Amino acid sequence: MNKRFGGKIPTGTPSLALSTIVVVASLLGGASIVHNLYKPDLRLPQMENDEPDKKKESGNKD
Repeated sequence: MNKRFGGKIPTGTPSLALSTIVVVASLLGGASIVHNLYKPDLRLPQMENDEPDKKKESGNKD
């Protein structure tokens, strides 16, 4: 009569390190699937120079 509620031994939770590995792997796997489906363009746009080149202006003017 000492056993209560089935008397199962608690299994506990996985360690923090294992949980972190599972979460990171899940996030990377999900991102990989999304990027393979949608194939986003992640290139940065080219910056246009509004200022003239200073090297050309600093030359000797004869």
